[in-house]
This record gives sequence, structure tokens and C-alpha cells, in this order.
Amino acid sequence: MSKVALRRMRWPELVLWCGIVYVGAGIVMLVTGQAKLQFVSGTGWALLGTVAVVAALYMFFVALTTGEVAQVVSISAAYPAVTLILAAIFLSEGVTVVKVLGVAVVIAGVIVLTRSD
Repeated sequence: MSKVALRRMRWPELVLWCGIVYVGAGIVMLVTGQAKLQFVSGTGWALLGTVAVVAALYMFFVALTTGEVAQVVSISAAYPAVTLILAAIFLSEGVTVVKVLGVAVVIAGVIVLTRSD
């Protein structure tokens, strides 16, 4: 749907609309009591994670404006590789053979889907 929207608007406007929807969802969660705004020891990590998500959204929409949907989405779906590395570094999660094989399958799939015909 984003690629269709990008036919009629520029990517900054699409990012803006996404932000508006996120703010609306946050307000609904606050009003219904599903969430509360609090500052705890993990708030810095939450803000850093949010910055990373917004940066990824920017890059995704920019890529969609110039690339083919199948390639852009396939490459963005390779995030398990980054997740595995970051989880090992920051959360001390184990890197097992099965996890590495799973990431290898994902990367192989990205390579297959992004190869030019």
C-alpha cells in the first residue's frame, strides 16, 4: 500500500501520516488505560529504539520511491540477521546453530528474490 501511496505523494508526507497514526494510537492507549507515560530506567532504551524505528521507516520509504517493491520488501525482511547479532551483544542471548541456519535461510531467500531476471 505504501508504494501505491508513493505514486501520489512524496515519502516525507507518508512518514508524516505514519506519525499521525502512531500518535493517535498512543492517545487511544493512554485514554483507555492500556498504557501510561512513565519515565523509568528503560526509558532511554525505549527512546533509542524509537529513533531506530523512525530511521528504518525513513529508509524504507525512500527505498520504495526508487526501487521495486519485491526487492525493497525482501531486503527489509532480512532484519532477523541484525536482530540475532544485536540480541547477542546487548541481551546476551545465545547464538545457536539453529538460529544461524535460520538467518542463513532468510538471507538466501533475500538473494533469490532480489536477483535480476
